[in-house]
Amino acid sequence: MSGRITIGLDCSTRSTGFGVFEDENLIDYGLIKSEATDWRERLYTQSQALGTLFDVYSPEEIFVEDVPLSPRGGIKTAVMLGAVQGMVYGVGASRRIKMKFILPTVWRSPLGLFDGTKEGKKRDVLKQKSVEKANELFGLNLIYKSPSSKQNCDDISDAILLCYSQIKHRVFGKSIDK
Repeated sequence: MSGRITIGLDCSTRSTGFGVFEDENLIDYGLIKSEATDWRERLYTQSQALGTLFDVYSPEEIFVEDVPLSPRGGIKTAVMLGAVQGMVYGVGASRRIKMKFILPTVWRSPLGLFDGTKEGKKRDVLKQKSVEKANELFGLNLIYKSPSSKQNCDDISDAILLCYSQIKHRVFGKSIDK
């Protein structure tokens, strides 16, 4: 690999979607998942897989979806999401990789995933649009079946589009029309 490598991550305690770019070209993507019942054990498994991913690609920068914390989520959710971000930060920092945490509204808006309507703000609508946009832009066949389907690939599409939005912003400025 001779170009600039960047990785996008959409992390949770259950799984982590990733997208790897060389310059503006998507070269790898997937989902890191653990079947462990304890969330801490799942994070341990994910941290090992992320370390391997970072070692294989040696990215210059990682873009991670930031978590907008709200009082509705509760203390336990805040602790778990903080642990997820800490895990990612620790794995990346131990390899001296620059990381940037990006709020969902910051990367979704320039890609046209939000249509300005009340319906368009709904999580399930945004997730479906993410899958459709990633498929359109990169010729993929990611799946979105229904809001509760375990076959949905929105973690992967979110990671890809998050990274892509930042690459396009860096290269072309704010507009990301394609």
